[in-house]
Amino acid sequence: MTDYQEKLNEARANNRNLFGALGETGKGFNAMHDAAVKDGALDLKTKELEAIAIAIAMRCEGCIVQHAKACLKAGVTRAELVETIGVAVMMGGGPATVYGGKALDCYDQFVQAQK
Repeated sequence: MTDYQEKLNEARANNRNLFGALGETGKGFNAMHDAAVKDGALDLKTKELEAIAIAIAMRCEGCIVQHAKACLKAGVTRAELVETIGVAVMMGGGPATVYGGKALDCYDQFVQAQK
């Protein structure tokens, strides 16, 4: 069984290392991220669902782990995540089912860890 908290810690550590090495480019990416998820016409919850759907369709486990945690923090329910995974699978085809399963397992592990 995959330990998604361990994967989250690894992804965060890798990001800190990379963005630190990138200097201004890393700061620019972080600023873009913060601006992109800021509430506007769409709220944070909706934007995190979009982000995890794209991560599933693009098959990026590091992004899935980070956005699964962000979804939980933003108040996404399991039912909302499952519907979002369905859309990601529609757009990403068969390979997205593998990563959609990872996203759901990851979310479930983070929920269990909160209990």
